[in-house]
Amino acid sequence: MITSTYIEGNSVLHKADPRIKTVLLLLLVTYFFLPLSITAILIIFAGLSIMGIVSLGVTRLLQPVKMILPIIIFVIILTPPFFRDGEVLFKIKDFIILTSEGMYHTYRLILRFTGITISFYIFFSTTSISNFILTLEWFRLPYKAALVVTIALRYIPSMVIIYKNIQDAHKLRSESNIKKHLWKKLNNVFPTLVSVLIHSIKSIPSLSMALELRGIGSTIKRSQFNFIKSTKKILQITISGVILLLTLLTAILL
Repeated sequence: MITSTYIEGNSVLHKADPRIKTVLLLLLVTYFFLPLSITAILIIFAGLSIMGIVSLGVTRLLQPVKMILPIIIFVIILTPPFFRDGEVLFKIKDFIILTSEGMYHTYRLILRFTGITISFYIFFSTTSISNFILTLEWFRLPYKAALVVTIALRYIPSMVIIYKNIQDAHKLRSESNIKKHLWKKLNNVFPTLVSVLIHSIKSIPSLSMALELRGIGSTIKRSQFNFIKSTKKILQITISGVILLLTLLTAILL
């Protein structure tokens, strides 16, 4: 019912401490929200992409990009008309379609959105959910809150898989050999989404039983077999990584 996004591997990111990766993830996401130039964002995005290719490969790194491709297309279509400053690059009669300022902001939004998506994808592809829960607990987040966060993050890929399975089932029951028009394909999306919604509602009892087995709602104090040791070495590595990234950001800004 709940699908994990973790991919087995022996890369440096797979072996890295999850606490360090969590801190670096927060820093990377923060960088993409800062008012940096496109050059600075490109440098960060290029470094992130190289790290993802080395750890996961090109094919797997392109998967999240394909998933957000419709959103990127909407950004390309809707962003330029709202920026009229700068050199006019394309217009229809007196209506300005594209300016240099609009192109600049479009590039920036695409790099930011894609960079944040890839950052989270790399993190959860190289970090197991159990280690992520232990990391949140190590940062003093209550177990119930950590469990809610992990269930929410794992439920999204689970729903994607369910949607694809139901879509395949509908295709087998229909005339799959006949080419359908775009409007008919859009009409077929609605019954698929209804089936996904019904499946999600039916899975509530199973999820409730799973939570009860994990001790949710019990007054007895939880025990655990695994935990992350708090060592000075890990803290030193984390501080060094933060200083390194801050130094990189300062160099980019200057």
